Amino acid sequence: MWDNKDSDEDEQQNTGPMSRKITEKDQNDGKKNRCHCTKGCLKRSCSCFKYGSGCNSSCGCGSSCQNMFNYLEYFFGENQTCAAHPCFSKWLVQDAKNADGLQMIERNELCQRIMQSDGYSNIFYDETFKEWKKKWDQIEKNEELSHIQKLFRMLLSVEETMDYYYSFCENDVLEENSQWHCIICQKCVDWREWHCGQCNKCTYGHTLPCERCGGKSQMSGFR
Repeated sequence: MWDNKDSDEDEQQNTGPMSRKITEKDQNDGKKNRCHCTKGCLKRSCSCFKYGSGCNSSCGCGSSCQNMFNYLEYFFGENQTCAAHPCFSKWLVQDAKNADGLQMIERNELCQRIMQSDGYSNIFYDETFKEWKKKWDQIEKNEELSHIQKLFRMLLSVEETMDYYYSFCENDVLEENSQWHCIICQKCVDWREWHCGQCNKCTYGHTLPCERCGGKSQMSGFR
């Protein structure tokens, strides 16, 4: 008869207190419609800034607000209230650094960067993007900016992101169901990864325990 000692120990290890605990951290945990800042709003400690959105009249910051995401209409068009996609948000903070820098980014150059990516041609299987491309090929000079801003809303915003988004981490247009941007780790990761709040890092396999602490994702119960 073979010795079952090792398998018993493994079973005990895999059913310990930590392995039974759901440790996945919701990316929207703490997201609110207003911040309670008293000044600045220049860092991720501001809940609006953290999620790539501008502050509003119900926020506590008032006239002291310097949130760079108050000026996203520069990319998305006037009267648009879109928040920046997490990957775009990270890039803006690194590249623009503040509101003045944000409005110095060349929109035509950013558009060309997107168009020159390997995955750009794949988006035209989608009817919405196909219509956008059809109009772009015939567009008048005075309509270019508004049409570029529409592309930005589709690939760089949260509200209007379609099945694709432009990843500054990968310098490519990606499918939403193949990769996603972890707002905590600040990088694009494989769709099969989830963020463990216990370790504060992403780990592979929705139905697998965290490779560091043994915690589980919300999907672990479907295994």
